[in-house]
Amino acid sequence: MAIQPIRLFGDPILRTEAEPVLDFDAELRRLVKDLSDTMMDAPGVGLAAPQIGVSLRVFTYFIDDELGHSAGCGTGPDRY
Repeated sequence: MAIQPIRLFGDPILRTEAEPVLDFDAELRRLVKDLSDTMMDAPGVGLAAPQIGVSLRVFTYFIDDELGHSAGCGTGPDRY
């Protein structure tokens, strides 16, 4: 488990367009794990990669007791 500090309002990375995910590899799996651990520790119901300082289009969620994630999908907004 690697809980990361959550970036706060005013941090420049939160206003920067996130990059698309191109490689679905072990590094992405570690990022999703870190996002999930950080979100659950906060506690929260959703967390995007830029909120922990990583400018990638990845987010995790915990809704109705279901933990999930999305990475670089072509649907939804162009910015996270």
